Amino acid sequence: MRSPNRWVAGLVLALLVALPGVARSARTDWRELTVGHFHLYSTLRDSATRDVARQLQAFEQTVGLMLQSEDRLPDVPTTIYLLDRDDFANYAAPRPGLGGFFQEERYGNLIAVDADMPSSGLRTAVFHEYTHFIERSTSTLSLPPWCSEGYAELFSSVRIVKNTIIVGEQPPTARWTTNAGEWIPMERMLAVKHSDAEYNDPQAKSQFYGEAWLLVHLLLFDDRTLGRPTNVYLRNIDRGVPEPESFKDAFPFDKAGLDVAVHKLIASHRVRTLTLTFKDPVAVESAAITRLSAADADVAFARLIFLLGRPPPIVRPLIAAALREHPADPSVWALAARIAAHEGATIDVGDQVTALGGGTSNVGLRIDLAAALMAQGGKEPEAKRVLTLLDDVVRDTAAPIEAVQLWADAARSLQAEPARLIAVLEPASARVPHDTKVLEALAVALERRGDKARAKAYYERMVRVSSDSSERAWAQMQADSGRLQNDASSSPKQ
Repeated sequence: MRSPNRWVAGLVLALLVALPGVARSARTDWRELTVGHFHLYSTLRDSATRDVARQLQAFEQTVGLMLQSEDRLPDVPTTIYLLDRDDFANYAAPRPGLGGFFQEERYGNLIAVDADMPSSGLRTAVFHEYTHFIERSTSTLSLPPWCSEGYAELFSSVRIVKNTIIVGEQPPTARWTTNAGEWIPMERMLAVKHSDAEYNDPQAKSQFYGEAWLLVHLLLFDDRTLGRPTNVYLRNIDRGVPEPESFKDAFPFDKAGLDVAVHKLIASHRVRTLTLTFKDPVAVESAAITRLSAADADVAFARLIFLLGRPPPIVRPLIAAALREHPADPSVWALAARIAAHEGATIDVGDQVTALGGGTSNVGLRIDLAAALMAQGGKEPEAKRVLTLLDDVVRDTAAPIEAVQLWADAARSLQAEPARLIAVLEPASARVPHDTKVLEALAVALERRGDKARAKAYYERMVRVSSDSSERAWAQMQADSGRLQNDASSSPKQ
């Protein structure tokens, strides 16, 4: 077997070409905690870290169940990074002025928050981002910015009192003014896009978020007669109906009337709240908190910045530092190989695959190596190695969805038997009901086996759950094609 040191040296060389500088390496205060499907990396003290986990669990058991609109939450982990301000601002945050953000990933969701903000703001930021996760994971509607952000603001201010949660209070960060020149008229609020200044400028966005909270509060909480018109309006927008027509079709007043209603809510100094009770006790005291070494924290941080899609000049110093600090750790080698392959480098991991062989140990390492192999083309030699790494892993119906997808991509490239693919993909599709890549692979396997009706049904499900108009059009074309007609087999539950 090749010398690990020579292999690491080759990786470092591939990663450090034209390296602009050396990464900060002083993450000495990190700890990690896993509760349910929440995994926290935190720079807070142990008690504060447990408190965040406890409140997340309480939120999920009450508000989370209430917000699920169509499908179950996907069975993927949610990783929350409570970072110090320097790491958050200099590496993680996609733009200035944020206190936290949510990034939806196919195989797990990422929430990163500035942990140096006051505790009330920290809690609000975490709940805001987790609301985005629930909304995007269980609804197929593409919501306009005012609704998506106002919805998340509405549920960000939940307050836990014993075994109850109070929803609807004004978030501590919500600010607005009715002064002329600063107030955003409702006609403009409804038209704001993600690229507009109201959404991105640090000064303007405070007013936008505050008014978004007011507007959603009015439509969903304070005037119960507006719930149905709001639903009609949002569905029209999602179908591509122009915004002015969508509004006129849904609401019994014009946009000036909506302005009047929002101002009346402000003048009343009263908003409706909702109290929810959670049945199961929320206890996280028994969950172990592990203190991370600076080297382990650097590895975890490098993975976060890579998964966030930050550019190579930011990612490279972080993984290079982790390699220097962990020269004999296979997990670090695998992550470095994955990053290098993602950047286009050719990395030979054959010896490492042979050393691991089959089995279910070191699943994270296996996934990183498999991802490195598929990033290098996924042709026959690489695909066979991926199956070696993951065959045993995917036999478990609770296997990580990323392992399932990497295995399925490799199996399809090798023309594996449809029955073999269906046995793995069908349980996975129930766990991640909005993952269109899993649905597509399953539909193709069913069609290859001759099960036309079930293949058609999975293409139709792609049409229902996809947020990509071109993907929806492609899936509809497959479902309508002549090759899938006239079969009376059973169909999956829609």
